[in-house]
Amino acid sequence: MIIFILILFAIICSGLTVAKKNEFYADYCSPKNTGTINAIFSVLIFLSHCLSYIKMEGVFDQPYLDIRKFLGQLVVVTYLFFSGYGIMESIKKKGTDYVKKMPVNRLFKLWYHFAIVVVMYIIVSNGILKKGYPLKDVLLAFTGYTTLGNSNWYLFVTFAMYIIIIVSFLIFRKHKILGVALVTVLSVAFVYVEKNVLELPAQYYNTVCCFPAGMMFSLVKPYIDKILMKNDVIWFTVFTVCVGVFAYFSLNRNEGLTYYTLFTLTALAVLVMFMMKATIKHSILDWFGQHIFSFFILQRIPMLLIRHLGFANRGYFFIITSFFGTILLSVLFDAAMDKLDSIIFKPRKKKEIKA
Repeated sequence: MIIFILILFAIICSGLTVAKKNEFYADYCSPKNTGTINAIFSVLIFLSHCLSYIKMEGVFDQPYLDIRKFLGQLVVVTYLFFSGYGIMESIKKKGTDYVKKMPVNRLFKLWYHFAIVVVMYIIVSNGILKKGYPLKDVLLAFTGYTTLGNSNWYLFVTFAMYIIIIVSFLIFRKHKILGVALVTVLSVAFVYVEKNVLELPAQYYNTVCCFPAGMMFSLVKPYIDKILMKNDVIWFTVFTVCVGVFAYFSLNRNEGLTYYTLFTLTALAVLVMFMMKATIKHSILDWFGQHIFSFFILQRIPMLLIRHLGFANRGYFFIITSFFGTILLSVLFDAAMDKLDSIIFKPRKKKEIKA
């Protein structure tokens, strides 16, 4: 599988540009740049998910397996971190009006897109594959709490974080710092419930804190930029320290949830600092950045069907057909969702007042 990593690496390198001496990219956290980073990880997630259905144990597969083991949940932390950052940026610009619209424009919109995907998985799992999931699991699947063969925990966490953010910033409408503080406290409480009450698997809770971390970063980013972007010496010194701290928590990440959380947060610190100094622009990554949700959530459908057809023993064929099958599904799904969104979220026309 290392061939796929090399292809991805080649794409990254071909679009990589490093800033000149003592210069930095001020827009390093723009939606386009964060979308590119998420796009890279979306491909890594796809490759990781493939191994849920096939065995790749050749000599050229082991290097990827080592990379996959090292990365672990790091492949999803940018999704959470940049989501938190983006929401906080919008709150800073639009205030309470944005928060009041979140239940419909963010929460409901994401949920109904996800609900349609769940229906697709019901058709595949219960209809075609005859899995026979019980009604309780089917109903809970619409919250992301259970799965019907689809990726679910990330949506479960995202729904919860949206609700937490809405509640926090309706309480502290004009106090952004207190709002983020409450989001953080409620996020920690959510992690406690997931881990100790619901006793969910670790992936449900060990990256949750990346979401409020993104919101915190939005608040302190101007001050951080002012310090780190003075010159390359300061940037490189801090970057080196971040790498060292990341290495420490990487070696000790299995010591408990606190260590794993710090492992993910220091990884984000290294990545964000890298983005200050380097940018990646490539049309292929741009496409994946524009289809993040659909490519992520739909990819298991081709995988399930191709395995059902008996091709799980043909690893490379399975990966390639699943990849292009997911791309086709993503294009069709996003086109359909754009059409539905234009109908459901169509701006209401203001009534003309006759004189």
